[in-house]
Amino acid sequence: MRLAAVGDNITDCYPQAERMYPGGNCVNVAVHAARAGARASYIGAAGRDERGEHLAEALRAEGVDVSRLRRLDGPTGYATVVTVGGERTFGPFDRGVARFRLDEEDLAFVAGHDLAHTSYSALLDDQLQLLAERVPLSYDFDSHTGDDYAARLIPHVTYAFFSASHLSEAETGDLLRWACRAGARFALATRGAAGALLFDGRELLAEPAVRVDVVDTLGAGDTFIAHALTGLASGLGGRETLRRASARAAEVCTSFGAFGHARPMTPDLTALSRQPSAIAAKEST
Repeated sequence: MRLAAVGDNITDCYPQAERMYPGGNCVNVAVHAARAGARASYIGAAGRDERGEHLAEALRAEGVDVSRLRRLDGPTGYATVVTVGGERTFGPFDRGVARFRLDEEDLAFVAGHDLAHTSYSALLDDQLQLLAERVPLSYDFDSHTGDDYAARLIPHVTYAFFSASHLSEAETGDLLRWACRAGARFALATRGAAGALLFDGRELLAEPAVRVDVVDTLGAGDTFIAHALTGLASGLGGRETLRRASARAAEVCTSFGAFGHARPMTPDLTALSRQPSAIAAKEST
């Protein structure tokens, strides 16, 4: 299976440990899909700085094709992450140069894959139709669970993913049924410690969360998406796909960062983490 992950990237910074990790929804999905055996590519934009090089090196090390990774003047984005009891909370952030537009060469490149994945944080919503015209599209709606935003985009989506920890199991089932009626072929939702659900238009499946000693939940949802896509696209079947995706998502929670590759924070991020705004973010958790 060939997967093109299209959109956001970020440097996840942990001020408490003074460490930084490459990340972002689409980056994380590309890496974990590659680890699951897919041929993964990443299309996005990063700065010509240390953080941008960190991102590119980590993706290459994971076997992800970065031939369509733009390197631009300006900073690679960052997000400060504070973990309390394993749950991650975001503090100050800046997207840097991550926002970009797909051009014809990008779209031709995507067409050489079996499917594409992007998310609400990629800010490419007005180009989703262009992607969906070329390959089946996966989209992470996050907490946009059946709202006007989701209703506007879901006709373009084959694989719809939601973060539904704020919904009951019954409400989540209704959401997934709505998503498939609205155009999705598969609809899936994660509910944190309450597990995950999958609907294929016929059968609603539920999988309990795997119990682990949680260190950091960052990247768990993206890992779930990657393994769900590789499972469904390979014909693994809904129940086994859901089981494997849930197990791999739990594994990610046992270490910091979405897929490792830690480095000391760059000096500008170290200085930022000591500012009152970052301290306030820590205290608010």
